[in-house]
Amino acid sequence: MSHNYAERQPMFVEENPDLEVHPLNCVPTNRPKGSWTNGIKAYKKGNNSEGNKCVGWFYPPRIRNKAHHNRKGPKARRHIPKIVEEEE
Repeated sequence: MSHNYAERQPMFVEENPDLEVHPLNCVPTNRPKGSWTNGIKAYKKGNNSEGNKCVGWFYPPRIRNKAHHNRKGPKARRHIPKIVEEEE
């Protein structure tokens, strides 16, 4: 069960006129499940007995930033040589 309120309640185009609606086909249908974040779908309210209709995305799903898991330990520090002044 998700605890994200935006995922549980549908967001409607009529209630959010300031948000841009992206097309449904802007996200590839074939994608690995664990490597994408969830988006927020945009719905239009149905008339009378019609149900709500998904018309696009307010926030399309995107690839997770997993690059930080590839690092092996801390980065090496840049070595700055000490300058030793010789006496004459």
